[in-house]
Amino acid sequence: MSGCPQFDGALTWTYEACSWGTSAEGYRRLQELAYINRTGASMLSMFRLMLAYPVVIFAHGLLPLERTHRARVLLDASSVVLPVALQFSLPHVAWPLLFTLALLAAHHVKLQMGHKGQSSSESSESSESSENSESESERFIMEYRAMVMVSTCVVILAVDFSSLFPRMHAKTEEFGYSLMDLGTGSIIFASAVTRTKSTRGRVRRMLKLWPVLAIGLSRAALVWGTDYHVPQSEYGVHWNFFFTVAVVRLVSTALDLCPTAAAAAALFTLGTYQCYLSWLGGAEFLLHAERLDLVSANREGILSSAGYLGLHWIGVWVGSLLRGSWRCVHQLLLLAALGGSASLLLPASRRMCNLSYVMLMTSLNCWVLALLAGIDRLARPRPASITLQGVQGSMLAVFLLANLLTGAVNMVLQPLLVPFGPALMIMMVYCLLWSAPFAYLHARKLKSW
Repeated sequence: MSGCPQFDGALTWTYEACSWGTSAEGYRRLQELAYINRTGASMLSMFRLMLAYPVVIFAHGLLPLERTHRARVLLDASSVVLPVALQFSLPHVAWPLLFTLALLAAHHVKLQMGHKGQSSSESSESSESSENSESESERFIMEYRAMVMVSTCVVILAVDFSSLFPRMHAKTEEFGYSLMDLGTGSIIFASAVTRTKSTRGRVRRMLKLWPVLAIGLSRAALVWGTDYHVPQSEYGVHWNFFFTVAVVRLVSTALDLCPTAAAAAALFTLGTYQCYLSWLGGAEFLLHAERLDLVSANREGILSSAGYLGLHWIGVWVGSLLRGSWRCVHQLLLLAALGGSASLLLPASRRMCNLSYVMLMTSLNCWVLALLAGIDRLARPRPASITLQGVQGSMLAVFLLANLLTGAVNMVLQPLLVPFGPALMIMMVYCLLWSAPFAYLHARKLKSW
């Protein structure tokens, strides 16, 4: 596709030479239209998009082990991150590629199984490339957590390229399903699933959240100071993702519930919050009220924190079920089916983080975990991705770098006007810029924040 987006009541695309720029006022009008998604995509398409995760990880085993550090880092980052970017931006091109990779990886695993006698030497090489604290049975949990962050970092810039990113995957305005609606929910769920019981005091753990709050305040100040366009329907006028994460982490750390108690707390919190939305005017206030004061101006972020807290507690409970066994796979598939069915009872709303949205997040994340757990059981031994290891070890730093790069692109260019070819090149370079450094640090056994 080539050409430029035009706005006349709705965003359209014309096959004409792109000007690459317009006036600040005209571009702001275009932004107000380009990020509005009133319909979204189908629920089935969300589950289908998640198939890229296991295919990418499965195919990673095809990479050669003998290579220099720099070549290894570049090849590893490219093989993990770029297919995800292609899948989300160009699914009609990516699907044949992913299918071919899956077939090649399956053939590779079959050959490995036929040479069990040589597995000891291969295992030693594999362990050399996967020097981390996770055991083999926990590998899929690490990979799941990292892939959630990889996907989130990919789409936060991809959505700004209207020539590249399908608009049905932009965040929905009120109700519906879209790829970008999955980001915050999946990150919170992934963080809860991988939660470990700490021996440190609660106050010390709560104080460790200061970087998240500091980043949230800095982002709010920068957005205000630079007049950076952020749709108010995401979190509100001043609120942002980092404040939501901080609230959820503060409350969950203060209560520090065991998995069983967390499940009960999730039911109570989500039930109470949904009653407020459905019967006490909460939905009407959240979707249509005027922004008259600090609370009403940031109502999306403040109120949806209750839903995300319930989602976190569900994740804590699901995390207690994760084991490297086929029984775990069956349990996750059952939870995915139950959550998906429950999400159909009411329209899902990312903006409100209502009960249906939480059930959808539970279903999709259990679906991904089941797929990765199945791959983990089928393809052993296999080398771990240094990119995924580096990303999962520095989640906050990775997301911060991706946000800074996204902001830089939007300050230098008007990405909604960039044609397809240059947009694709910028996306590929961007993906390597935030992923390769952390792969390199991990390969060199260096710590990153």
